[in-house]
Amino acid sequence: MKVNLTLTGKMIAAATVLLLGLVLALASTVARGFGAGPVDANAAVRTMIDETDHVTAGELAQWLIEKRTDFQLIDIRLPWQFDDYHIPTAINIPLAQLFEDQGLKQLSRTQKVVVYGLGAGHAAEAQLLLSMKGYNALSVKEGLTAWWNEVITPTSLRSDSTSPAGYRQAKQIRERFLGAPGAAQPASAPATAPTETVPATPPAQGAPAGGKKLKLGRGCS
Repeated sequence: MKVNLTLTGKMIAAATVLLLGLVLALASTVARGFGAGPVDANAAVRTMIDETDHVTAGELAQWLIEKRTDFQLIDIRLPWQFDDYHIPTAINIPLAQLFEDQGLKQLSRTQKVVVYGLGAGHAAEAQLLLSMKGYNALSVKEGLTAWWNEVITPTSLRSDSTSPAGYRQAKQIRERFLGAPGAAQPASAPATAPTETVPATPPAQGAPAGGKKLKLGRGCS
């Protein structure tokens, strides 16, 4: 018996949607690991809207001052950029290696994994992918750029106010990482951090106070 089967446009569309759903479900399972639950896209979007998928530079600075041990800090830039300057306690796993076996073995399953690059783009993408793999991942909002601008750069260079609110607290935080002028640097400060007195005029863009150039480079954003 010969059967003629005619596919309508609606039937083809329905089949396409079904196939796409199966592909996405499989991708979610592979991303998280077999045996794990499916990725909840709505929950992922909610963390973006609620801004709970990242930590600010100021919050990270406070975590470091408190010597919290519930997170590990990952710098995803290139090795030479990490060597040139990095946030204290960070370890370097370049983005190209982050999702390889060697990179993933360095990540904690029991701590928050906080990733940062030069800016926001690549770190935010890495955070999302790590979350899909089941890691409790966060990114540093605006990355090393925000760290330099909000934590390290003196408030007096960023404000037109004669006495900006919170500048004393910002000064105390900055000195925890750079050391007060003329004082010995704390053990947590990076070896390349400048210790000279801040000049009266702002340094050139991308250069830290004291005349030392901070080469941020064009690596991971």
